[in-house]
Amino acid sequence: MAHGDDLQQPIELANTLPMTEKEYAVAYWVYTHKKPAGRFTDTLSLASAQYLPLLTPTRIVGVIGIRTRQDERLSLDQEGLLETFISQIALVIERELLDEAAEQSAMLHESERLYTTLLNSISHELRTPIATIKGASTSLMNHLTNDNVLARTQLIHDIEESADRLNRLVENLLDMSRLESGRLSLKWEWCDIPDIIGVALKQLGECQSREIILDLPTDLPLIYVDFGLMVQIFVNLLDNACRYTPSDKPIRITAHQHQKQLYISVIDGGKGIPSELLERIFDKFYRLPGTVTGGTGLGLSICRGLAEAHKATLTAENMPNGGTKFTLSLSLEQTPPPVQEVKNE
Repeated sequence: MAHGDDLQQPIELANTLPMTEKEYAVAYWVYTHKKPAGRFTDTLSLASAQYLPLLTPTRIVGVIGIRTRQDERLSLDQEGLLETFISQIALVIERELLDEAAEQSAMLHESERLYTTLLNSISHELRTPIATIKGASTSLMNHLTNDNVLARTQLIHDIEESADRLNRLVENLLDMSRLESGRLSLKWEWCDIPDIIGVALKQLGECQSREIILDLPTDLPLIYVDFGLMVQIFVNLLDNACRYTPSDKPIRITAHQHQKQLYISVIDGGKGIPSELLERIFDKFYRLPGTVTGGTGLGLSICRGLAEAHKATLTAENMPNGGTKFTLSLSLEQTPPPVQEVKNE
């Protein structure tokens, strides 16, 4: 049986008949002329099989080839049964084609929606740091600030923070691109958790003025991860926590081991998240209704994608006294290599 969406597309073949170039030509003639041809017909009768168009009330959706075992013409009753059978096949194929077209249309619409959302989010996220850099650099060039060391220091600090914010946006976009394309390559190595957290905190200049409570046991094991990507996970989690935690409340980072699993959590001091939205917050571009804290809506989605690349999980839950806890769960199946002592000769 052969089917295709229109005359320009190649005919797809699914059959038990040996499709030589001649047989294919007969099938294609039937498809283009919407008439039977081949064996036991007046058109191209030297073909080894009879080819019939699969017609619906609106179009042709394919061609079916028939060859009897005894190579004999079908009786009138058999032809009537075959005609009914072919009609039903044509209707089924048309429904499948319509469903496929509807699915493609929905995918295109969703793609356009995401594209628009991405552009809006990026333009909004770019506007603030660029305005800050522009304003601070203009002030630095003003002669009135030449002798004011404190003002100049603050302006330089503002420029640095805005540049870091732009850099995080670029990193998130690159990570999203690599995750979407499947080109994310991990550089596995044994890493120390406090080192990862420390580097993440250093990259978040605007969070350094916040109260960060570290509850990390001293006997935490090494983890086998990509150091840079793991840092990016915690940069995004901490950035999210800073956005939603009031300035007078702390942000907590905890870790504990249970059997062969390690749990690292970032707990913010925000209002919490409606329970029905605890999974949706990991969707691309999703932001909580009424959110005024900025952001592209990519951070948490990228965090989960990077976690899954490490065969880890990232979940969110509300705390009893307020706030949201994001927990990264890592497997500890692998054992770190033994530490080798360096002997002095």
